[in-house]
Amino acid sequence: MHPLLYGDLTLCLALVVCAQSPSCPSLCTCVLHGRSNAKGLRTVLCKNPALTAIPVGLPSDAVKFRLERTSVSRIFRGAFSAMPELLYLWLTYNSINVLHPRSFTNLSFLHELRLDGNLLSSFPWEGLRDVPRLRTLGLHNNRLARIPPLAARYLANVTYLDLSSNRLSTLPNDLTALWPFSDSTQTQRSVVLGLQDNPWVCECRLSTLLDISKAPENSLVLLDRFLNCSEPPDLAGVPFQSVELTRCRRPYVVTSATKITALLGSNVLLRCEATGHPTPTLMWIKSAIPNLYKQDVQESPRVGIRWSAVSLNGISYSDAGEYRCRAQNMAGISEAIVSLNVVGVMAEYADSKNSDQQQTAAKSTNIKRKPNQKLKAVPSLLARNMTRPLSPPKRVMKIPKASRDKMKRDRTAVQNLPQRHFLIASENPLQRRQKPHVSMSIHT
Repeated sequence: MHPLLYGDLTLCLALVVCAQSPSCPSLCTCVLHGRSNAKGLRTVLCKNPALTAIPVGLPSDAVKFRLERTSVSRIFRGAFSAMPELLYLWLTYNSINVLHPRSFTNLSFLHELRLDGNLLSSFPWEGLRDVPRLRTLGLHNNRLARIPPLAARYLANVTYLDLSSNRLSTLPNDLTALWPFSDSTQTQRSVVLGLQDNPWVCECRLSTLLDISKAPENSLVLLDRFLNCSEPPDLAGVPFQSVELTRCRRPYVVTSATKITALLGSNVLLRCEATGHPTPTLMWIKSAIPNLYKQDVQESPRVGIRWSAVSLNGISYSDAGEYRCRAQNMAGISEAIVSLNVVGVMAEYADSKNSDQQQTAAKSTNIKRKPNQKLKAVPSLLARNMTRPLSPPKRVMKIPKASRDKMKRDRTAVQNLPQRHFLIASENPLQRRQKPHVSMSIHT
């Protein structure tokens, strides 16, 4: 093939590919990595100190976006919503100091988020609700001095968390409770933590972290196991493995029973006891949602012991489930579970069923006793011009046939007598209390 013809063909193919592919923002580089299925994975790299904001016109099919060593300081709401297929978002070594809580909207497929080397003094943890598939979060080399307890709600699925080289002095108990390092059977996933190069204060609040550093690695791995104390002064520079906080003990919880089966409508008492130093506080949780149960919490005469009881009266099927007794103090959090099973038949249903059976039996009995009886229509309403109800019907007595025949014979005999008249005064109902009076006259 002629060299000039080959060069023209190559130029035409390049123009066709450029026309079909999305445009790339200025000061950025877009690379399409080919795949065997004739599709590509597009990577966008913006690495220029002249950039002061997120570029516009980003390709919508990008799966990886890297913003590195720029002058960007603020990330606004929905800054990356035009790239819904993003899997990797790297915003490393910029000047970012503000992140909007909705910065990551429309990124439901995001797997990795890195913000290393910025100026963040706070992080919008609630913004992680928009990235439910996030597994990697890098916050290395920022200015974080505190992590709130609510952060634990959004980090349960994260398997790589780098908090190294910040200004952290402690971690909340709610966060350390996510990593059950002492019992690997409670979790099937490995978690990698970066905690080094922070000014840790070795007191009771750090007891769980001290235990983590001393425990053998299984499902929990530290990027750097050589963590040192910065405070108090007598422990400054001492490695975690050498620190013994004798006056700090994580709570230990026991319950009176682990499984309870109770009858419907009965009363149940749940009881647990916790030990620890400082004396732990207790609360009952059902189905991961705190419920306002009326509980009796008392302390033992000895310091560091506390027990709690919850009374459930007239239980129903909705009361069945798992009840967790949570004990918490400065040294950590522990829980014990009581499983409640409710059995029996609801009283209202049983009463209604028995009533239906009784009514059915009564109907069948009436039908057997009077199979040929016909119902007579009885007027239930008075006539409009009536001012008082009708008098009750007179009672009619039936006389046997033999008596009727005898009365007929007597009447015939009287008629055949000579013409005489007998006048007999009958008893008047109104004169029942008076002496009966008889009058007789005979005519011959």
